[in-house]
Amino acid sequence: MSQSRRILFVDDERNVLDGLRRMLHPMRGQWKMEFVTRGEDALTAMQSAPYDVIISDLRMSGMDGLQLLEIVREKAPQTIRIMLSGYADQPLRTRASRCVHQFISKPCDAETLKKMVERALALYDRLHSTDLSDVLSRLTSLPVLPKAYREVMDLLNNPSCSLRRIGQVVAQDIGLSSKILQVVNNAFVTVQGQKIFDPVHAVSFLGFKAAEALILTSGVFSELVESSIRRFCVDQLQEHCMRVGTLARAICNGLHMPDDQLDVASMAGILHDAGKMILISSFPEEYWKTILESRSRYFPVYGSERLALQASHAELGGYLLDLWGLPSPIIEAVTYHHEPWLCSQSVFSVTDAVYVANWIDHQRQNSLADGWTEAMNVEYLQSFGVAEQMDSWLRSHKAALVEDLANVG
Repeated sequence: MSQSRRILFVDDERNVLDGLRRMLHPMRGQWKMEFVTRGEDALTAMQSAPYDVIISDLRMSGMDGLQLLEIVREKAPQTIRIMLSGYADQPLRTRASRCVHQFISKPCDAETLKKMVERALALYDRLHSTDLSDVLSRLTSLPVLPKAYREVMDLLNNPSCSLRRIGQVVAQDIGLSSKILQVVNNAFVTVQGQKIFDPVHAVSFLGFKAAEALILTSGVFSELVESSIRRFCVDQLQEHCMRVGTLARAICNGLHMPDDQLDVASMAGILHDAGKMILISSFPEEYWKTILESRSRYFPVYGSERLALQASHAELGGYLLDLWGLPSPIIEAVTYHHEPWLCSQSVFSVTDAVYVANWIDHQRQNSLADGWTEAMNVEYLQSFGVAEQMDSWLRSHKAALVEDLANVG
């Protein structure tokens, strides 16, 4: 965008604000920055003109940072909300998860801060609909299937239950997985530079008390209504996502990718349709029309979504996960899982594996709530020299289906 981005900084210590002002002086041509010492002053500034990003300290006299950002979430949902603090106790993480998009730990260097803000704004600019960006910026979690929520609650009430078992159940639900990964990957929790891609590892990292507090906290999770679950075959959608995660991991493993890439493939596959959960919960009627349009016109559903909503479910999911600060490889795979060639990759990547796995599963297990599925881009796979692997990938998918049926039996 040609115009300057508006960034608002809030901290009750003037020396901290002065340090931020000096540190970010080189950005003055790209960002219009305002620095205030009180939450009340921040709200006054936001009444006069909208801000793209607000970065607030946590502990301030009078209105604290969380109180401020909770108000901003309601009154200016399009503003990206970032918390800057050196404090990281567990109750704080739980409260913050309801209103903060991303976290920055003090002390913070200029490059880290600059990259975080630029990353948060990049996908934001791709959304052309104000209604969509309002809804996405308000979201603090994706809806959870009642069955998954009840199962996790039962496990939490069982004193002999292991963290691993809780993590395994969390990994079976898009809403639970995405929220746990958001919390565990914020800068308050992880060691600097460390990213966690696996929900089982994430739950173990948080520990029982922190995981319990997050899941039980009122307002963090909402359950999908039964009518939407039936209409959009959400149970089948969740199962599809699990299969895509399993197959994407198998594809990467067969190509001898590193172990950390296998974890990325698995999680990206599970979360690849996160955007559909947004549409189902926030725009059910509009989304249903795009599905019907896709089928009647033999047109990809992501294309119908763009025509009707100015963004596809892939872009919506990628935008939200990016806003929440999830690892970049997951965001890229989610955003481009229908069009991996837009990434300009020089080698076959996790994003490509998710694309292939998603296409295979839609061909084999199409549900009534799916739109029309376009043909595989074989020429694209041939450019990496992996097209001949398709038969092997189809066998892997069939084997996984047989195993699932055996487990059900």
